[in-house]
Amino acid sequence: MVTTIQPRYEFRVFGNNLKKYEDKIEELSEKEMTREMDSIYLLTPWKRKNNVKIREGVMDIKVLEQEMDGLEQWNPFLVGKFPLKADVIKSVVFPALGIESPVFERKKYTLDQFINEVVCIDPDLAVAYVWKTRHAYTVNDCITEIAEIKVNGAYIKTICVESEDPAKVLEAKKLLKMGDNIENVNYPLALKRVMGLTKLPGYWNKIDF
Repeated sequence: MVTTIQPRYEFRVFGNNLKKYEDKIEELSEKEMTREMDSIYLLTPWKRKNNVKIREGVMDIKVLEQEMDGLEQWNPFLVGKFPLKADVIKSVVFPALGIESPVFERKKYTLDQFINEVVCIDPDLAVAYVWKTRHAYTVNDCITEIAEIKVNGAYIKTICVESEDPAKVLEAKKLLKMGDNIENVNYPLALKRVMGLTKLPGYWNKIDF
């Protein structure tokens, strides 16, 4: 059963030299909790306005509703927990990925069956296994996160500020000294850049990581 959650506006950066933002976050907020988790992201080389991932055995899809003032509004919904019915995978997951659904040999798939028998044999799909250590803060009433992540073993860090109120996110950005020249990079785009599935921006080698 598909379950919707309130959409939020997000601003996210990736890199390995984010200390000036981390220091500012820690100056403005106490650390509230640290969580570790595994996620599996399903990616296509083409630009799609969807973030499709599996976390703790649950298929989770976020739809990019709009972009405003450099922010992205994402609307998440939970598709369901594995094992998932083939009809749900065909009617919900593959349309979100933007590729043609295969012919399914089973009526229902466990997570391992879905990855091994559906995803890994599809030339239009790539898999990112992502391990995250997430540190939670609050800046200007916004959910704020510093996270260390491994993408198929490659290490990188990310910082995110999000809220249902875009004005609060924009003000939090100012408090953290994140200027308008900093690119807002969502998870699918960052993962595809790390994995070589999309072209890097021209200024990539000049980014202070």
